[in-house]
Amino acid sequence: MKSSAIWLIALIAFGSWPVTAPGGDLTDREVNIHEIIAALGVDDLSANELREIDSYVRLEVVDLSPFESSDEYQALETALGKTDDGWAMVQTAIISNDSIEQELRRRSVDIGRVVAATMDDEGVLTIYIR
Repeated sequence: MKSSAIWLIALIAFGSWPVTAPGGDLTDREVNIHEIIAALGVDDLSANELREIDSYVRLEVVDLSPFESSDEYQALETALGKTDDGWAMVQTAIISNDSIEQELRRRSVDIGRVVAATMDDEGVLTIYIR
């Protein structure tokens, strides 16, 4: 079990309130810090996997900056630190993938803000930015 999953279980077990942020223009749903930590632990994409993506069901962009004042932010930082590849490799992979790069540019998302990416079993590609 990855440590991010352990963090998630510990946070839930101790009854902490989930920290959420509205999606705003980036995503159409409210995001939960616990969901993000779990997704980064289970569905994290490496730079090579990002380069190879030729289709996805939906692309969501989640801004992590609203969570910086959260008590659980250190757990999020830890989860980001354990991703397969660092932010620079992820950004380079996105630039190498025309469909993802074009969609992010269409949404006016600065690729320099990207720190990680995940894809779930339903084909939802999520890009995390700061």
